[in-house]
Amino acid sequence: MDASKIKSSVLSSVNDDIQITEYGHGHLVTMPVGFYDDDLVTLFVEPYERGVRVSDQGTTAMRLHMANVDLDSPKIADSWRRSVAALGNRSTAADDGVIAAWGSNEDVGGLLIAVAEAAIRADQLRWAVQERQPVRFKDKVVSRLSQIAGDKQVVTPNAPIHQKSGRTRRVTAAVGSDPASAVYVQAISANSGDYGFEHCYYIFSHTNVVRERRLAVASGAMAQRTQLIAELREVVDVALFDNGDDLERQLSSRIASLR
Repeated sequence: MDASKIKSSVLSSVNDDIQITEYGHGHLVTMPVGFYDDDLVTLFVEPYERGVRVSDQGTTAMRLHMANVDLDSPKIADSWRRSVAALGNRSTAADDGVIAAWGSNEDVGGLLIAVAEAAIRADQLRWAVQERQPVRFKDKVVSRLSQIAGDKQVVTPNAPIHQKSGRTRRVTAAVGSDPASAVYVQAISANSGDYGFEHCYYIFSHTNVVRERRLAVASGAMAQRTQLIAELREVVDVALFDNGDDLERQLSSRIASLR
C-alpha cells in the first residue's frame, strides 16, 4: 500500500465518522476522537465577528469537575493552561472553563482539530488526582440532575417506575418528591449498546406515566445513533448529555411544572 492510499483511507474514515447537527445559531460537530470513557468529543461551531468560533462549551471542564479534579488549584490550573498552550496555536485558549479557538471560516477544519486535541489533552488531568475507578455514565447523569434541580426538588437514584402490567421497573433517577408527579429519567451510555435503547424504549412504552414526565439522557457517543434515537423519541423525549444546555433546558422545564 502506497502513501496516497493510506492518506485516502484515513480521510475517508474521518469523514465517515464526523457528525454535524444544527444547534441554535450554529452547529454541533461530533469528532471521531473520544475521551477515556469512549464518549466522543462534541464541539460547537458558531459565527464570530467576521469568522467562526469553535468551543467545547465547557464540557471538558465539567467532566473533570465530575471526576473531582479541582481546576481552581494552582497546579491543576497551570496544567490546564499548558495543555492548550502546548499546541502552539495562539488562537486557542482555555479561559473560564471553556476551551475555544477562533479564526476565519476557511480555518474551521483546523480549529475543530485544535480544540478537540486540546480537550483530549486537558481530560488527561484526571490522572493527576488519586487514581479511582471511572465514573459510570448513569452516576454522571444523577450528579448533573442534582446540580440542575438544586434545592428545588429531590433526586432519587435507581427509582421505581410502575408499568401498565402492575410490575415495577427501575430507572436511573426520579426528580421530584411525589412519585405521582415526578420526572423519570433513564440514562443510555455508550457501553449499553443497542440494549440501552431497547431497555429504555420498553420501560417508557409500558408505563402510564405521561410523556411530559419522561426523559431519556444519551451519552455523546450514543448521540450518533440517530435512527435509534428517532425511534426512542416515539415514546420519550431525549436529551443529549454533552450538547450544551440540552439536559438542563429539558429538565428545568419539567421541574417548573411539578406540583
